[in-house]
Amino acid sequence: MERLDRIVTYVEQQGYVSVKELSNLCDVSEMTIRRDLQRLEEAKRIQRTYGGALPFNQRNSGHNSELDARSEGLLVDRVDVLINSSINPKYDKILLERIRKKGIPTIAESIQMADQTPLVAVDNYKAGYSLGFWAGTYISEKWKVKPQVLDLTYHFHNTQNRSRGFISGILEAEPSSEIILSINGQSDFDTAYQLTQDALTVHREINVIFSINDTMAAGAIKACQDMNIEPENILVLPFGLEGDSLKNMLHEGKYCKAGLAMFPEIVAPTCIDAAILKFNHHVLPSHYITPHAVLTTRTLEDYYQLTSHGWVIQWETIRNVFHYTFPLENKGMPLSLCYPNTIGFIVPFKKHEWYRTLIAEMQKRATFYHIKFEVLDAKKEMQDEMDFRRREIARLAAEQIKPSDVIIIDEGLMSKYLAEALLNKQDISVITNSLVAFEILKQNLAIVLILLGGIYRRSTQVLVGPTAENALRDLRADKLFIMVSGVALSFGLSHTNVSEVSIKQAMLRSAREIILLADHTFFEQESVIQIAPLSVIHQLVTDDAIPASLRLEIAKMGIQITLASV
Repeated sequence: MERLDRIVTYVEQQGYVSVKELSNLCDVSEMTIRRDLQRLEEAKRIQRTYGGALPFNQRNSGHNSELDARSEGLLVDRVDVLINSSINPKYDKILLERIRKKGIPTIAESIQMADQTPLVAVDNYKAGYSLGFWAGTYISEKWKVKPQVLDLTYHFHNTQNRSRGFISGILEAEPSSEIILSINGQSDFDTAYQLTQDALTVHREINVIFSINDTMAAGAIKACQDMNIEPENILVLPFGLEGDSLKNMLHEGKYCKAGLAMFPEIVAPTCIDAAILKFNHHVLPSHYITPHAVLTTRTLEDYYQLTSHGWVIQWETIRNVFHYTFPLENKGMPLSLCYPNTIGFIVPFKKHEWYRTLIAEMQKRATFYHIKFEVLDAKKEMQDEMDFRRREIARLAAEQIKPSDVIIIDEGLMSKYLAEALLNKQDISVITNSLVAFEILKQNLAIVLILLGGIYRRSTQVLVGPTAENALRDLRADKLFIMVSGVALSFGLSHTNVSEVSIKQAMLRSAREIILLADHTFFEQESVIQIAPLSVIHQLVTDDAIPASLRLEIAKMGIQITLASV
């Protein structure tokens, strides 16, 4: 069947491919693609994964390290040098602090981050300007109309610079150009698709769509197709040309007639070579500016050749057109350098073609130097980081408990971690409404367990209601370990569910000492319902990412702060 063969070919070219991407490629429903993948897996032509597919032999090949099973521990604890890209400001701070404490040499890819040099990236404003200037010139000369622009941007400052550069370029080429809308497309296919449909429904005059990456450009093109807008009436211009998908569309020359190429084949080895120099304590520039070029349907094949394995960079053209910092094309740096054992790469958007291509090229360069290359999704790394921090908070909280203490363990994110930290305790009594904590602690026969009755809430595995609250009236505990959804100086302790608020308030009345367990992400948050003012707390156990200014304000209230330094 032609569609099945097309799926296999595309998966073999791209590595991991999502169901959604295949659905767009083949122009069939996702349900049809899932049935196709099942048939192909049964025929041993691909391997199904969660949400997509891999080439048949890829899982065990060792070449796609971003999909391999990970050894225990955080990536930043296992590498000699780290290549990092921004996740979001909230989490960047945590990760950068851990990197700083470990003393790991780090470089930044795509976006500048605090204390991370050099940055390896294109000049985003200049590149955006060149694409905008091309667009303004093309539309005014070829279409003889006024460019009217939908800008699909993103909130990072590098992507904002792309949009600003594009807008400046198109206005320079054609001063009558009008920016109809500039919208944050969330760097997501579905969001870009919906926003484009909405924008084109309301503003039918839009004839240019600029996207700060290929993912959103693909969503915009799909929206144009579904709305039956003729390619002669609208121009979709991506910043990236990151993998084969948009190059194929550029090659067709329909909606996409030009795009800004960032050349991951140059960026990736530059990152690896810069990481090696950073490992050797070389003084490096603040920014390695990598090449860019506006490619059109006509000039695409000057830079890339279409082969049976996809689009392959034309190094002869690259050598003649660009200057780049490091020796490429299977040429390396001096053997006299000290080479790291492992280089790590933290990826914010693992499914984007930019990062899939970058990972493959970095892997190739690291292998050239016989360096181990590890990749981890940024979201997974942050989940591991927060899990680690919460376990440390629970460990410190468990140290507050003395033999013969009667304690209450509230329901919350920390319940599981605290229960695990108490497994080796002797001669304590635990009152809880958390079935998660109860199931863990019942393994220790030396702990007296009191499970409060009540109504079972499946969503949080907790017992609530009048029965549980009445039971607490007849109980007294030395310590309550309470967990909430929000902590704010003005609004105090707050939570999301009224039935859980009532039981938490009953617990507060039953304990002599109140200990709040909360990592930094819960602070300066006001949830739906107030439980109590912050002043009811005697002790706070938290992590070191909570701002010093906030710690000071809490300490002024007479609350003891125990800090998990991680």
